[in-house]
Formats: sequence, C-alpha cells, structure tokens
Amino acid sequence: MERPIFQPVGTPVEELDTPALVVDLDLMERNIRTYQGYFDGTGVTVRPVVTSHLCPQVARRQLAAPGSRGVAVTTVGEAEVFAAAGFGDILLANQVVTASKIRRLCALASGAAISVAVDSADNVAQLSQAATAAGVELGLLVEIEAGLGRCGVPPGAEAVALAQAANAAAGLRFRGIMATVPGPAGDDANAHAGQTLQNLQAAIDAKDLLESAGLAVPEVSVGGAHCYAAAGELPGITEVRVGRYPLMDVRLQAYLPELSLAAVVLSTVISRPAADMAVLDAGHKATGPDMGRPVLQGHAGATAARFSAEHGVVDLESGALQQSQDEAQDGGLVPGAKARLAPWELAACVNQYDYIRAVRDGKLEGYWPLSARGRFA
Repeated sequence: MERPIFQPVGTPVEELDTPALVVDLDLMERNIRTYQGYFDGTGVTVRPVVTSHLCPQVARRQLAAPGSRGVAVTTVGEAEVFAAAGFGDILLANQVVTASKIRRLCALASGAAISVAVDSADNVAQLSQAATAAGVELGLLVEIEAGLGRCGVPPGAEAVALAQAANAAAGLRFRGIMATVPGPAGDDANAHAGQTLQNLQAAIDAKDLLESAGLAVPEVSVGGAHCYAAAGELPGITEVRVGRYPLMDVRLQAYLPELSLAAVVLSTVISRPAADMAVLDAGHKATGPDMGRPVLQGHAGATAARFSAEHGVVDLESGALQQSQDEAQDGGLVPGAKARLAPWELAACVNQYDYIRAVRDGKLEGYWPLSARGRFA
C-alpha cells in the first residue's frame, strides 16, 4: 500500500514527492468532453469502465458530462466500492459464478441497479435462485463472443437459448446483450476499421436473432474505446463501455491521437552514473510496465529502457547527450531533476497507487483516492 507524503494544496508539481501518479485536470476534462462528444446525435451513450482508473472522483466527472450513463466494473469488489460511493447504476461486465460473490452481488442490488454478464445457463440458474432468495432483481446481459477470444457465446442458437432462459428466470431481468471488441492490431487504420465493424456485427447479428425468436432486446452494450466511430454508425448499438479515455495511455493514444496523456508518473532522477544513462526512482512498483514500458516525456533521444523493482533506467542517445551538455541551463536529466513517464497501459499503472495527485495549472489541487484499488475479488 502506498504511504504518500501529503503536501499542501498549491504545491508546484515539481516539488511533489516521487514517485507519484499525477493527473492534469484540464487535460482530463478536455478528454472527457472530446470523447463523449463523439456520440452527440447518435443515440449511443457512454458507460465509463471505472476499472481503468478506480477513482470515484474521475467517474463523477464522466457522468456529469453529456452522453454518459452508469458505470461498468469488472469485479464484485469494484462494484461494492462504487455503490458505497453513491453510484446507482452499475454493470458488472463479467461473469460471477461463486456462491459467495453472488450473495454479495445480491446484497448490492437492494440499494442500486445491478446488472451482470452471463454466458451459461447454469450461471443464469445460480443468479436466479440467489436473487429470488434475497428478494432482489438482477439485470442480465448475455455476453456475445465478438472476436476477443475470451468469454461469451457465439451469436447463434446458443445465444438465443441463453437469452430465453434469462428472460424466463425469476429474480432476473433480461436487459439485452453485451460484447467486447478486441483492440487494434498493426498500423493499418483501414484494416482496423474493417475488423472492428466485423466484430461489432456479431452483436448486431445476435440482436437480430433474439428478436426473430420473439425476445425484446432493449440494450446492446459494446466495449472498446477504439470502436466509437463504428458503434455510432451501426443501428442497434445502445452504449459503448469504455475506460481509458479520461486519463489515456500510450497504447490507446496511437488510435485516439486527439486525446491527451493526462496521467503521468512523476519521478526524480536519483543518479547519473554515466553520460549516456540516468536512473529514476520509479521502477516496476511505480509504473506497472508489464504490458509495455512507459514513455519518457520531454527529453528527445532519451528512452525509459529497463526497470527493476525500484529503479527505472533511461538510455540517452547521442542527440540527447549533446542536448544535455549544459544541464544546469536546460534542466536536463541530472540528479534531483523531475522526469515524467507516460504509462503504456493505464490500468496496470494506476493499480500501483492509492491516490491520484490532481493538479491544475502546474499546482496540486488535491489527493483523489483510488478507492477500488486492489479490489480483485
């Protein structure tokens, strides 16, 4: 658990203790307006996936912007945190199959609108029995496999049978279907757009089949920040579940370059043991680089190259070396200087911290708890 040094509101960013997860509120708020604005006039709403940032304060700003509705979580623990924080419409976009977790889910449904994904008839029966015993109603979305290769049923007879079982079960309300679309692969934007449309079509095909079988399908929820353009064009999709757009990360920015990297790990140079190397106080424990190394900002030719538990090593190429000759003048990577690392994958990085340092105009505005951090179960 992080034990931060709480510094006064108004502290300049450069004076914050490090490592620290710092979020520029102006950039975050602009990202929210920009992304949610993509859906203006489409009839599609945004359901923020709070798993990516774990922070109720961020989620409140997402829901305050036009075009959003409810939140999505991945675990029962996350649902408990956000229900306790006053969020009344929560979709657990995952399967819940153990008796203890189903009981916890039903307990939440007594005070909030709780929905959950299913992809098996046995799970529908479990949820129905538990909800009936608890005297609550759970919303159900049948998960369709749409190219991700993870959970879900194919958009065929199995999906129809499962939806019929969900629709008939006591204590449950069949709300529709959900699907998660795999992220872009490769650099071909046209190929990416075509593949996304093909994957989304699986959800539309499932909707058509269910309606042909006499079922009402009021909601079609699809997941994936990159699929916003296609989702807004395909009739029948009602919401997009999306998580990283307020804070962003390097991985997603390649496909949404108009959004800014609002979250960075602020670190300090602690050593310059060689002309072509600097050492930061931010390692694995601070950056979560398992899915990709963070990107050093503001130093051309310098690369965050490798990490141990507590240290990050920066390699400087010849151009960066030349730029750093007069380090006292240019604020180069010398001991005591600050360095900013943009996370490659947001969720892995955010989960290293208990607090966001929220800043505006280069000064600390407050500490925002990452209340759902570590709620894996």
